[in-house]
Amino acid sequence: MELLLLFLGLFVFLLIKGFVDRNKAKARLIEKLMKSWGAVPEHEYSEEKYRSREYYYEHQYKNAREGEEFLDEITWHDLNMDYMFSLLDANCSAMGEEYLWAILHHLQRRPEQLEEREHIIRYFEENPEVRIKIQTALSMIGRNRKTSVYEFMAQMDNVKRESNLKHYLMLLVMAGGAIITPFHGAVGGGILIVSAVVNIILYFVRKGETSLYFTAMSYVIRMLHHAKELSELKEEGLAGYAEKLHSHIKSLQSLQKGASVVAAQSVSGDMMQLFLDYFRMLFHTDLIKFNRMLDSYFTNKNIIIEVFETIGFLDAMCAIASFRNMVPYYTTPEFTSGKRILAEKLYHPFLEKPVPASIDTEASVLVTGSNASGKSTFLKACALNTILAQTVHTVCAKSYRASYFRVMSSMALADDLLGGESYYIVEIRSLKRILSAITEKDTPVLCFVDEVLRGTNTVERIAASARILYSIAKQNALMFAATHDIELTYMLEDVFRNYHFEEQIHENEICFDYQLREGRATSQNAIRLLALLGYPEEIILSAGETATIFLETGEWRKITE
Repeated sequence: MELLLLFLGLFVFLLIKGFVDRNKAKARLIEKLMKSWGAVPEHEYSEEKYRSREYYYEHQYKNAREGEEFLDEITWHDLNMDYMFSLLDANCSAMGEEYLWAILHHLQRRPEQLEEREHIIRYFEENPEVRIKIQTALSMIGRNRKTSVYEFMAQMDNVKRESNLKHYLMLLVMAGGAIITPFHGAVGGGILIVSAVVNIILYFVRKGETSLYFTAMSYVIRMLHHAKELSELKEEGLAGYAEKLHSHIKSLQSLQKGASVVAAQSVSGDMMQLFLDYFRMLFHTDLIKFNRMLDSYFTNKNIIIEVFETIGFLDAMCAIASFRNMVPYYTTPEFTSGKRILAEKLYHPFLEKPVPASIDTEASVLVTGSNASGKSTFLKACALNTILAQTVHTVCAKSYRASYFRVMSSMALADDLLGGESYYIVEIRSLKRILSAITEKDTPVLCFVDEVLRGTNTVERIAASARILYSIAKQNALMFAATHDIELTYMLEDVFRNYHFEEQIHENEICFDYQLREGRATSQNAIRLLALLGYPEEIILSAGETATIFLETGEWRKITE
């Protein structure tokens, strides 16, 4: 009797302590959420983690939207969209991470979709108390460090089913031992101890077989539990989402009933959960419930995916709202027909001290200037902000008015050593995919090329570049190309507008102001830079004289002495 009272006392103590610990953890979480609003996300990223986010996008989101516009791998890599994702990733849950990753690939052309995103983003900006409630619930679901939660869910198809009969038999043996113990202590105690040890062994064997699936099911249960909290929010701005979640949760009652025994440990990791872990080892309550839940899970899998996507959407919109409060300034895009970009004081969000640039063009653009003057950064800023406009409805600019585009680039290419292809082959393959894309659909292609055909000789580069650029610009495309070949600015001036960046040399130092200017580049400082770096005077003088002769005659002279 005393032992029973001691056990009950310990249980009550752990229950109270667990309640107090959870409340303290929740208070700390809310404080953290408030401090992190509008700050650069502090999550750690690895290549493994970035790649894990692809699973939901590749196997569910993209397949469900066949025929719509998505960024290709080359463009994603050129613009370092992994890093763009990390700047936006203020998500509190794995569903938000994976949904945000997906929509960053998806170039929307349906205004109603972008308007709905804008509505929810603004609602979170203007209603911080509601946002904190939602973020708190999402944080209790949690993020996943390495593996895609959607991939976990998909792998449930491979789980090995088993009957609960052996678990019930072992519980009966334990119960028998407990009943015999008061009458035959040694026999009953022996049966109790042996059955308990066998139960623990069987528990770890089955847990080893199902650990992956248990993790998936545990996450699903946590997701549904906190989705229920969100479905009970009486907020007018989120009414449609609350109603949708309420309907789904109602359909999943059989899956959720008693499912707390399957869910993983709470975020706070309190002592009550530790006690429950030992309880599960002895009585297999989570294994028994897991086996019962499988049928319900597979019957309602599509509904579970809809809950995943609804919560992921809300979490991602919260993250975008936080990003808007992080950047120096932003605007929402206005979309027009035709082929046009009008952006005022547009900047690249990766830079700590960006220099804004304004552009207004319906024609393709050639950008000239020396190395490090700002050409590539400008192209990437235009491309990245066009993507942000059509995905997260947010542009890093004072104003932005443009057409809906398909965005493609050919900028950060490299030799394919494993494939045995030179830089030039890789480059012309990349450009060919842009040419092919232009003829495929009605939506204009907005394409960006940095140093066209740099992988080959000057004469053929200029000749081929001029024809490729002309062919693209004359079709359903708007092209931004950076080049050192001033010849192209003359050859293509009927179809391209010329812009340039320039540098100044003051007191033996080169200075860049990174300002975009109309017209072709006129400065010729490349040879002067040799002097700044201490090259011999005879090389500098001879190079200058050779360049002058070529500009006057159009011919290169033979070098003798």
